Amino acid sequence: MFLGQIARSVRTQAHGSPLAFNLALKSISSTASRGFGTVPSRHDVSTQRQRSSVASAWQHGKAVRLYSSASSDLTHATALVYSAYGRPTEVLKVLEHTLPNPGNDEVQVQFMASPINPADINQVEGVYPLKPPMTTQLYNSSSDQKTPVAVGGNEGVAKVTKVGPNSTSSLKVGDWVVMGSAGLGTWRSHGNFLAKDLTEVRPLSASGTGLDETEQIVQLATLTVNPCTAYRMLRDFKTLSPGDFIIQNGANSGVGEAVIQLAKAMDVKTINIIRKREGSDQVAERLQKLGATYILTDDQLGRLETKELVKSWTAPSGSNSKGSKIKLGFNCVGGKPATEMARLLSADGHLITYGAMSRQPLILPASLQIFKNVHASGFWLTAWNDRHSSQERQEMVDAVLNDMDRGILKGIHSSKNTWSLKSPESLQDQLLEAVQKATSSGHGKQVFVMQNS
Repeated sequence: MFLGQIARSVRTQAHGSPLAFNLALKSISSTASRGFGTVPSRHDVSTQRQRSSVASAWQHGKAVRLYSSASSDLTHATALVYSAYGRPTEVLKVLEHTLPNPGNDEVQVQFMASPINPADINQVEGVYPLKPPMTTQLYNSSSDQKTPVAVGGNEGVAKVTKVGPNSTSSLKVGDWVVMGSAGLGTWRSHGNFLAKDLTEVRPLSASGTGLDETEQIVQLATLTVNPCTAYRMLRDFKTLSPGDFIIQNGANSGVGEAVIQLAKAMDVKTINIIRKREGSDQVAERLQKLGATYILTDDQLGRLETKELVKSWTAPSGSNSKGSKIKLGFNCVGGKPATEMARLLSADGHLITYGAMSRQPLILPASLQIFKNVHASGFWLTAWNDRHSSQERQEMVDAVLNDMDRGILKGIHSSKNTWSLKSPESLQDQLLEAVQKATSSGHGKQVFVMQNS
């Protein structure tokens, strides 16, 4: 009898609405509890199941699914996240979640492509100076099991899909954007970001670049780190004139290839050092096509004949009666090879270190500093962005975009890895395979390309 009254009361209060049904059931269950115990709501059961599944997923290294029963206009999203530092293929997991609508001064974006950079890997390993905070923001409010996570990736290109209320930003739905600062997390299908943390970009000119749409998107996705680093280093430390030289190691890296192309447009000559290994002849051929002036392998450094060879390249010739100077050296390797490269700088030369792939210390001999007045500085684009205004960052991005449109800066050599926006079942294995390639030599730049399939 009592149960029948409860059922009739629930139907009366709910009026056919599922949400009202839950509210009515919750209200009546507290009254009924004195007779036969508390009646659990569907929300309670769902929360308990979700808590159990999330804990199990993290424990067994599986993708985590967190769906909200809220409004259907909310966005279903996926992200590649980590809750602890370590080997990327062991700590990274796909987190499926419901993304709320953007708040004040926020925009929601759908990513089109995101690369995997060495700094991204170092962040996941916990050895990079910039560590994104681990938060519970990706979890639905109904979830009690909230393991703090960070989203991987620092670079990418995305399209604005929603604009928050009372927005004062000029961004609108359909605009393309890149990240204006590091640590925002770009290995995701969708995300909400403060509009001030994004920089607007425009699609590239197909006629100017000769690239198809996918290649254009990949090039824009890799715009804000490597090309901008090359752009700044060529302009911020020395005034370069036509005929001047720069020397760099890691010449086949993303920064190295950008340096070659931008320097060529400035009529600045480049001496490019690559590793001596299988396939180095093909690497040298590719760099020459990009505009590399001269190429050395790292095993040639420190040899007397190499020093004489470099002297012949910079010697007076024709109208250049004084010869040329090697004014800048760009180092991303460190260790003894970087020291030997520094010895090739001209007097008053400047060595710029922007990476340390060998993880070996850089030693700059006193003789170079005393007798040749060689200077050494470090460069970190993240710090440059922090010190400069959004307008200055926009001007830099626009300048690099113009070089891309004019065909001065060509697309990077990369491998594309599909990130399916509609079929997340096998997503984890696919994404981790790309990460594995990125952490191994010989596979080139890996880029996530998001597709609606």
